[in-house]
Amino acid sequence: MKNILNIVLTCCFSSIFLMSCEKYADNYKDYLENKEVVYPGVIKSPRYRAGNLRTQLYWNPSPDPSITKYVVSWNNGTSTQEVAATSHNPADEVNVVIPNLNEYVYSFTIVSYDRDGNSSVKKEVNNVRVYGATYTATLLNRSYNTSNPYEFLANGNLQLNFNKRDTMNVSTTVSYTNTTGVAATKELGPDVNTLVISDYKLGTAIKYRSSYQPELNSYDVFNVTQFTDFPTIIKVSQLDKSLFREFRLPTDSPDEYGWVLSRTWDNITGQDQGYHTGGTGMPQSFTINLGQSAQLDNLKLWQRENALYNVANLKVFEIWGSNSPNPNGSFDNSWTKLATFTSVKPSGQPRGQNSDADYAFARAGEKFTFPTGLAPVQYVRFKVLETWGAATYVHFSELSFFKRD
Repeated sequence: MKNILNIVLTCCFSSIFLMSCEKYADNYKDYLENKEVVYPGVIKSPRYRAGNLRTQLYWNPSPDPSITKYVVSWNNGTSTQEVAATSHNPADEVNVVIPNLNEYVYSFTIVSYDRDGNSSVKKEVNNVRVYGATYTATLLNRSYNTSNPYEFLANGNLQLNFNKRDTMNVSTTVSYTNTTGVAATKELGPDVNTLVISDYKLGTAIKYRSSYQPELNSYDVFNVTQFTDFPTIIKVSQLDKSLFREFRLPTDSPDEYGWVLSRTWDNITGQDQGYHTGGTGMPQSFTINLGQSAQLDNLKLWQRENALYNVANLKVFEIWGSNSPNPNGSFDNSWTKLATFTSVKPSGQPRGQNSDADYAFARAGEKFTFPTGLAPVQYVRFKVLETWGAATYVHFSELSFFKRD
C-alpha cells in the first residue's frame, strides 16, 4: 500500500513540473524578439606589425560570404575603425593601419559583421607594442672600422669599412658629395660590411645614419635621429722617388764608407746597405729635395737590418720642411718643424734582444704619420736626436714619403 502511494505522489509531482516547463519554454523569445540568432564567421590568425605611433593589424578572412565589414576596437571599445570585407578567401590577408596611437602596449578586438548587422564572436590581438620617440632615442648609428675606416681600391674607387651590424639594423644611409658637386646617397645593406663609392669628390665630408626595425616584420623602419660624421677621407699616394735628390747643406753630416744618401730611395731593403754618416756627435742632419711640393702624410723608414733596434738606427728624430731653404744650413725661419718622431720596438725587449714581431715590424718599414693641416713642402730635413744604440753617427736602409692628394 505504501509503495502505491509513493508512485501516485511521484506522478503528480512530475505532471506539475512538466506543466511548469511548458509554461516557460518560450520565454527566451521575448528577448530575441522572435528572431533567429546568427553568428557570422570568425576571422583567423589575427596578428600585428609594429609601427611608429601606429600599427598594422592583419588577419585571414572567414569564408562566410555574408560578411560585409570588420570593426576593430581598442581603448576598451572607445575607439573603433571599420574595414570593408573585400575577400572571403581564407588564403588572402586583410590589412588595416591604426594611426594616431601613443607609444604604449595595446589590445585590439576584431568583430565580423554581415549585411544584416549580425556580429561574430570577438577575436583579440593582445600585447601590441607601438613605438615612438622613446624607442628612437635608444638607437645608435652603425660603427665603422676604427683601425681601417676606409681605403682606395686599385681602380681609384673609395671603399668604406664598417663593423658587423646590430641584430635589428636593416640599412645604413651614407650621404656624400659626388664628383659633379651634387649631394648623393648610397645604402649599406645589413649583411655587408663594406660600401664602395665610385664617384666620391675628394675633400668633401661623408655622413651616415642607420635604420632599425623594433621587431621582425615591422611595418615601420626607425631612423637614428642624427647623422654621424665619417672620418675625414684622405687619399694618400707615394711620392715618386725618381724625383728625389740629395740637397747637401754645409751643416749636414757627411756620408761615410760609400753609403750615400741616394741609396735610401732605390727601393732596396733587407740588405746591409743604405746611408751611413760619420761619428761627429748628435744631433746630426741631412736634407732631401723631394722634387715636388707635397702635403706630407707619412713616411716609412727601414732600419739597417743587421743592427735592428741597435747601434745607429734612428730612434728619436725631427722632420723639418721648407720650400726655399737658406743655403747657409741654419734652421732659421726658412724651415718649419713638421713633427718629432720616436721609433717603437713592438716587444719592448732590451737592446740586442729582438722578437719575431720586432723583425716583422721593422722589415715592413716603420710608419711615421705627420700631423694634419701641414703646408706643402719640397725640401725635408732630418734632425736625428738619438739612435737606438746611443751611437754618435746614423745609419738606415731605405725611406719612402707619402702625400695627401
